[in-house]
Amino acid sequence: MAVLLCLAALLSFVNLLRAAEICCPPYGCFNDNPPFNLMPLPTCPLGCELEYSMYTRTNRLIGQTVSDTVVPSVYSAQRRTVFIAHGWTNDGRFPWLHDMKNAFLDREDINVVIVDWGGCAQNLNYNQAASDTRSVGRYTAAVIQRLLQVAGSISARMWCNGHSLGSHVCGHTGMSMPANLPLGRATGMDPAGPLFQYTADKTIGINPTSATFVDIMHTDSHDSASLGTLRDLGHVDFYPNGGGDQPNCPGPSGSTCSHLRAYQFFTESIIRDCFHATQRCTNFNNIPGSCSACGGCGAFPCAYMGYAAESSCNRTGLYYLQTSGNTPYCLN
Repeated sequence: MAVLLCLAALLSFVNLLRAAEICCPPYGCFNDNPPFNLMPLPTCPLGCELEYSMYTRTNRLIGQTVSDTVVPSVYSAQRRTVFIAHGWTNDGRFPWLHDMKNAFLDREDINVVIVDWGGCAQNLNYNQAASDTRSVGRYTAAVIQRLLQVAGSISARMWCNGHSLGSHVCGHTGMSMPANLPLGRATGMDPAGPLFQYTADKTIGINPTSATFVDIMHTDSHDSASLGTLRDLGHVDFYPNGGGDQPNCPGPSGSTCSHLRAYQFFTESIIRDCFHATQRCTNFNNIPGSCSACGGCGAFPCAYMGYAAESSCNRTGLYYLQTSGNTPYCLN
């Protein structure tokens, strides 16, 4: 009897230690084990009222619905596909998403998917929205796998590009893909820092395991109140103007201005490959102090920030560059 009582007590103790969990068929389960122990459990994907719209050069203005069960007629497996994910308090109607979509379509014949997760991103509880990047990423991976399995293409042609919390949506999208179907690229435009930067485990959000090539742009990382983070999160990390306050972003709204500057830089980089990084750094906490001139490839810079990052001579490392404080932001 004593042994049975001890076993019962032990089982009760184990149950107390067991992580909280939520299951979202058919998208799997989520728990609050580290590194997610400082976040609430995520909302299941269907609770976020997700809307994904695909645009191509034949339907630039009106998107066609794409989901984990629907492949739109405009989709071409021969084209690269880029998913654009917004951040906290945004939804799919925000103009910058469509400006970026149009720039992509002008630059190349590509499938562009605007990821509208406003049903959860507009939750004023930031901690909950941050956690929901996990489930939105899981669903986005299911959408991508549907495109691969039903309509063809290869995962190397899949690219997820996110701003702020959207960066972490892309991070979890990549980590939710099967090991043999890695995303070709994941881009973080000033990934959100709060809740994500205080754990040693980078898999809490976007990180080098999220895609074959992960590039990060840091634009608002000046102090503990910043919306972004200085922490290196990709294969290649760019720190325009040091990664902190951006030019002409002063005063109380300076942090928000600097944070939003990331997607403005990226959109401009799609139009022309003009953000040239010529200094490589060794310490993200000391930029530009730890930076020195780096060699390129002949007439080309050692790294491009933005659209052309994957075609850079160097696809790893930390890079510093300067920009203008007004559009056009390129100095080259």
